Amino acid sequence: MPVSSSARKALLPVVLLSALALPGPAATARAAAEPATAELPISSAADIVVDHEHQRLYISDPADSSVLVTDYAGSVVTDIPEQPGAAGLALSDTFLYVALPDADAISVINTQTLQETARYSTGRGIEPRHLAYDGGRLWFGYDTSLVGKLGSVESDGFVRLDLDGPHGWQSAPFLVMGGSGTLVAGAPGRTQTGQSVTELQVYDATPSTPVPTAYTSQPVDPGSAGLSDMALTNDGKDIVTAGTSSQGARLFRTSDLGADGTCTTAAAPDAVVTSVDGRIVTGSAGPTAQDLSLFLPGDPAALRTYDLSGDVVPAGLAWDPFTSDLFALTQPSGGGPVTLHVTTPAKADTTLTLQAPDTARRDEPLTLTGTLDSPLAIPDATEVRVTRTDAASPDGVTVGTAGVSSLNTFTIDDVPPASGTVTYTVTYAGDAAHNAATATATVRID
Repeated sequence: MPVSSSARKALLPVVLLSALALPGPAATARAAAEPATAELPISSAADIVVDHEHQRLYISDPADSSVLVTDYAGSVVTDIPEQPGAAGLALSDTFLYVALPDADAISVINTQTLQETARYSTGRGIEPRHLAYDGGRLWFGYDTSLVGKLGSVESDGFVRLDLDGPHGWQSAPFLVMGGSGTLVAGAPGRTQTGQSVTELQVYDATPSTPVPTAYTSQPVDPGSAGLSDMALTNDGKDIVTAGTSSQGARLFRTSDLGADGTCTTAAAPDAVVTSVDGRIVTGSAGPTAQDLSLFLPGDPAALRTYDLSGDVVPAGLAWDPFTSDLFALTQPSGGGPVTLHVTTPAKADTTLTLQAPDTARRDEPLTLTGTLDSPLAIPDATEVRVTRTDAASPDGVTVGTAGVSSLNTFTIDDVPPASGTVTYTVTYAGDAAHNAATATATVRID
């Protein structure tokens, strides 16, 4: 699900409506380590997006034709009414876009005032359901009376339809926008023999008319049929699909849509979200205690699972990459109020090593080397801290910090001032996705 970014440019609304300042409670931040559960005043949810700048969540409510706005703890900020059939959502710096299939339109909500400022008509019988935004252009998957198709709203507000040419989807395609103008569309379908499939299409979206670059139509066993959600991995290498007919989320290469792995789940997933550090979380419905499953890149087995009350709503996951807060929407299997769950997913373990010479001379330089490894990639600019404990500094003294290279190695030099046994300790503080680690090495100083 999308998150606002200062790098994105907003579309210019072309149909201005009244935009009054909204009174009411300001959104409040929640401590990342403090889980929260809140029952929401809605009985349906089609999509959820995170607005990090304002610390808000936007949740489309098709049953009530509205968009619920809450803070990160689930406290209601406001409800935006008159959004007929509110479905897919997309976010830019300034605007929230809402697909309105019951109005053949897309509405534009100002994220400062939380007022609708424009509405784009898509044309009679053109029902937009799924949205993706990037670089000033809004893409939408829509239904017609016959097939699902692809359209866009240009930066000047001009609506373009039938951008996927002769190809027709069984229903409005899900859309995900990646870096370098990569657009991925997907929809559930069936073969002529009635076999369940998932269709996926990758486009180069940089030209005015998107250019197809890869296509697949996979049967249920390898292809995550019953598609209900999808997301791109942080590096843009794979598209991850969640399908209600498949025992696990499936990964497909965006380059050629070849199969590229599986995230195995106890029940069929109906929601998936990825983080900027590479982790994948799936959500499932049905009688299982593993409602959420957290995966590290390349590992088909879950690092950790989470038991939530109710079933995860299809496409009901969102992740704030800056705070690592994960937001999940659930609902009782028989229907009822939607509940928001907020948690901070488990971190990846790290392994820290430190090597030092067995002996060295006092007041002469020595070199320490080490490695910092993890199944989750170590971010650029990561540093470790080295301290020395010896007769001159029995309580320890900081030697310095060292940057971790792209090969996960580091080097630091020191000049020990005292004879005897010296203990060097290297510490990695951890981050939002990695656990902390410590290693030691001893040197005899003559």
